[in-house]
Amino acid sequence: MNDKISKKEATEAAEVTKKGLSKLIGKFSGKEQLELEIDHLNSKIIKLELDLRSAKIQLEKRESLARQAVADRQEAEALLNYERVRTQTLSYKLETIRTESEEKLQFRGIENLSQQAVQAYLSKLKSFHAPSDDLLTAYLPPDTRLSNVLSEMVLERVEEETRTLLDRLDSETGLVFFYDLHRMVCEAIAPPVPITSPAWQLGHNFEVSLLEETLSKDYRTIVLVLHAGESFIGFTPDAKFFDTEELIRSSVKEKHSKGGFSQRRFERLREEDIAHHMDKVIEALDKVLEENRSIGFVFLSGDFQLIGEIKKLLPFDLEIIEKPSDIRVEKTGGEEILRAVLSSRRYLL
Repeated sequence: MNDKISKKEATEAAEVTKKGLSKLIGKFSGKEQLELEIDHLNSKIIKLELDLRSAKIQLEKRESLARQAVADRQEAEALLNYERVRTQTLSYKLETIRTESEEKLQFRGIENLSQQAVQAYLSKLKSFHAPSDDLLTAYLPPDTRLSNVLSEMVLERVEEETRTLLDRLDSETGLVFFYDLHRMVCEAIAPPVPITSPAWQLGHNFEVSLLEETLSKDYRTIVLVLHAGESFIGFTPDAKFFDTEELIRSSVKEKHSKGGFSQRRFERLREEDIAHHMDKVIEALDKVLEENRSIGFVFLSGDFQLIGEIKKLLPFDLEIIEKPSDIRVEKTGGEEILRAVLSSRRYLL
């Protein structure tokens, strides 16, 4: 065997060596690429793990905040319920105290003033003078409160106790309120005829001219004092003297105190006597209405049931004023009856 390698064999050996190295180098290059890809994927995994951990932390924080929010809401609701109960309790106590205080409030005095006494009373009020605008006068028609007439700023300057007492008055003719902001004067007067328009003034003097004008008018007036068995009817053309007056008497049985059938029969007979008496009153009233036109007012006093019956029969266009039922015709003459129904009522607040 020839130890020498031919040229052809040498060439072939070189080619084989070259191919092997290329293949080996190729193998090493693919591994590095895979390693790079693996490193890249590992980096992604690490980032995702970090993101997941961050998301879990955020979720835990949110869950904690949500739990805290629920706890805070529950605490706020409990506090709100507590405050509501406390407010209701305090409101109840305040209302109880206010009611008890109002019940304890009393008028300093109440009196009736005749027409002559009212003139003297208004003359004294006119003499009051204040260096600043401290004297308040308010005209309140029937069913009108002071708060409906005064501005809020002026109303706040009137003591609450005074407003409470004034609101307690239920005058069929309304009221005129005189008030010194320093409480030297604090009273109201209910005139015999209605206040027709609300008005108020805060000045150096009390405004009495409107009341004087109302009281000075000549009203054509009918007065009816109704009691079972004894009633009075009178007409005055000028609210000064009766031009016509009549005392109407009938026999009416006294009230029966026994029970049973006897009482029911007695009460029926008594009701028939009262009906007969009212027929006589209505007959006299029709005569007065026929003889006297343009009646300004009809004053009614006496038994409230009889007043209710007579009101149904009066013409709808007549203005009716009910007066206290303590006028007794058997003890009072026509002049005193007229003085009583035309009197004013003064309230010291």
